[in-house]
Amino acid sequence: MDDVVADWIPAARAIVNRDWTYGSERVSDEDWNKVKAKKRFYRDLPLKTGAHELVAYCRDAVVQGLATDLFFLTALPHGNDVPFAVYDKVHWAERYFPGIPMLIGPYSGDKWQHCTPGDILIDDRVSNCTEWRSAGGLSHIYKTWEECEPWLEQILNHPNVR
Repeated sequence: MDDVVADWIPAARAIVNRDWTYGSERVSDEDWNKVKAKKRFYRDLPLKTGAHELVAYCRDAVVQGLATDLFFLTALPHGNDVPFAVYDKVHWAERYFPGIPMLIGPYSGDKWQHCTPGDILIDDRVSNCTEWRSAGGLSHIYKTWEECEPWLEQILNHPNVR
């Protein structure tokens, strides 16, 4: 969910009051301490641009029989140190996308364990996408809906997609 449908990076940058790069896929401990001090951080995340279009496209794919299921796969914060994270992520998803179930990694590095060959993962982390593909799935490193849409159009015509 984070940085695919929920706009995590801008929200975190606003808290730390500076523009850091996300290339390492982890924020510094100093910055993370500032983010997690906002106890309801995940509840208050804004919707990412293109999120409604992405989810509508995926819902339509299920209705049309191009995919069999749709759910959010999210993770606990890396230190499991944001007490309301799970509660707030579930409520965030229900507020913006009612009826879509959510699975929890539990951690980002565990997401691949939810993969059955042919499953699709759309994620902002390179490592998650790489591990998903190693488990037999298909993955896309998400940046924007505009770049994801053509990938989904192509991949949903693949005969082994669930």
